[in-house]
Amino acid sequence: MSAIAGIIQFDGRPVDRATLERMQNVLAPYGRDARSIWHQGSAGLVRTLLHTTPEDAFDRQPLVHPASGQVLLFDGRLDNRDDLIRELGLPVAEARDCADSELALHACLSWGEEAGAHFVGDFALAFWAPRQQKLWLARDPLGHRPLFWHRNDRCFAFATLPKGLFAVPGIPRAICEERLSDLLTLIPMVGPESLFKDVFRVEPGQVVTVTEGRVFSRRYYQFDPEREIHLASDDEYLEAFRAHLDQAVTSQMRSNGPIGSHLSSGFDSSTVTAVAARLLAAQGKRLTAFTSVPREGFDGPVPKGCHANEGPGAAALAARFPNIDHVLIQTNGTSPLEHLQRDTEALDRAPLNPCNMVWVDAINQVAADRGIRVVLSGTMGNMTLSYTGAEYLPALFGRGHWRRWLREVRTLKRARPTRRWRYLLYHSLAPYLPAWLWLAIERARGGGDWKLSNYSAIHPAFAKQIGSRQRAKNAGWDLSYRPWADGRRMRIAGLNRIDNGEHNVEANLLGLDSRDPTSDLRLLEFCLAVPDHQYLRDGQTRWLLMRLMGDVLPPEIIQARTMGLQAADWYVDTTSAVPAIRETLLQWRKHPEAARYLDLDALLKNLEDWPDQCWANQRIIEKYRLKLLRGLSVGTFVQYVDDRN
Repeated sequence: MSAIAGIIQFDGRPVDRATLERMQNVLAPYGRDARSIWHQGSAGLVRTLLHTTPEDAFDRQPLVHPASGQVLLFDGRLDNRDDLIRELGLPVAEARDCADSELALHACLSWGEEAGAHFVGDFALAFWAPRQQKLWLARDPLGHRPLFWHRNDRCFAFATLPKGLFAVPGIPRAICEERLSDLLTLIPMVGPESLFKDVFRVEPGQVVTVTEGRVFSRRYYQFDPEREIHLASDDEYLEAFRAHLDQAVTSQMRSNGPIGSHLSSGFDSSTVTAVAARLLAAQGKRLTAFTSVPREGFDGPVPKGCHANEGPGAAALAARFPNIDHVLIQTNGTSPLEHLQRDTEALDRAPLNPCNMVWVDAINQVAADRGIRVVLSGTMGNMTLSYTGAEYLPALFGRGHWRRWLREVRTLKRARPTRRWRYLLYHSLAPYLPAWLWLAIERARGGGDWKLSNYSAIHPAFAKQIGSRQRAKNAGWDLSYRPWADGRRMRIAGLNRIDNGEHNVEANLLGLDSRDPTSDLRLLEFCLAVPDHQYLRDGQTRWLLMRLMGDVLPPEIIQARTMGLQAADWYVDTTSAVPAIRETLLQWRKHPEAARYLDLDALLKNLEDWPDQCWANQRIIEKYRLKLLRGLSVGTFVQYVDDRN
């Protein structure tokens, strides 16, 4: 993995090498193993490298094509190397050992700006054609690697993180207030704006082109909501699913060091861990699986339908594989605020969920201490492996397939008698109800009342100034989570709102590469195209996964009726930090931006009302885990951006 940056001067003046060196120094911690600078005329490029694959040893970026003078910067990993070698017609014996960046260069020379459509993997790239004075940037369709840019009258600059841009004289470091309001009100990132004013994202699956001083962007990849595959039998779907999953895990285990994995008590990480352990065992290798668990003796309340300790389920899975070393991670005494400033500086943004940052940071640190280079996860599993198929019921209902709908409802009720007929009928009808009626029913049921002041720390005057409610509507965002009648479109909508690039880069600071086989593009496209009847059948949700992994995953996971709650004991350590939080909020009253963006009076009132119990109550969760912690995250970011601090 690499951190990359560059500058193109519009006036033809040479790029200042000292500026490139500053950019390199800022990004060097994210690529500890190699540094390089290339500059020629009005263009300058920077790369720092972290070795995570065997082929990285041959990486010599920036790569210059001798005949055309075109130059490539590539940050990422290609998981379809063999396919690319074949498509490009390269000599197999020579190409198998070349760095991913060299394959990417051949692809860019052959296919131009469409090269990204041929890649499977995590990547961000920059391609400079000096003769045409044209630069183009691209990111993978899920945004696993970040890339930001800025344009002014003098130049165009890009970097893996915004901090690389701020090393360039004249690029201002200021907050984008509209995007900050989105963060505070839980509106997902839609559009190129970042949290910094006049600093923009290359959006996932997009190409940004710079020519003659003008900037153009377009999407080179998008998921197809109409694509559906039809195979001859249930067994063919199962075998195709197995092949795609094995391919995804295999291709992401290409590493120059030991491999670890996240292992919860859920379906996704346990499936990835099980498949990785099986594949590694065939090579005589071991896998270290990490599970975050609460402190010893924790029996605090958790929300209905959740369990606090994922250790037993994870341990049951690990016990089935002799080559798994299972490590339990406890974060006793670490409040979500303790490393908030450090994480903000590492991410170059406000952490979205400070609670989860605690255990993720702890796992990454232990993995790094053990010499692990790659950590696997199952983050996108809800979209692929463990999609329940629940939207099949309203889909059948809406299409008028009454008999099949009734059969599925009856078998669901029989499989789990606690399900009420009233709920199953309501779930099937809800997507078709008028919005006003659905909201009224949800409020009567005790849900659907996402009042802004309940869950957001945004100052009311700031929210009104920015027009937060209208921004939510423009983004197509509905916090009431109204059900869908089309599972494929629902999942695609979720995928289009995801951008975890900065979080993946943060792991590079510890020498780690975070990889998610459940987000493999080939696996994603397959799972999205599989018909709903393969996910919900005869009362069994996740039918496809259950047939594949039913004999592999232990009963503690298969038969669980509750979901694991990450950071279940977060409030215990936060309670002890209340005095420090109060002092921080009082200091922010003197900070003009923090006081304008955040409702500090409401947050201080929350501290005064700090509960001794009721931590399973949804209103308490909204008030403290969402409102207070995210407010503290945003306030820390505001201080980070403010040069006066």
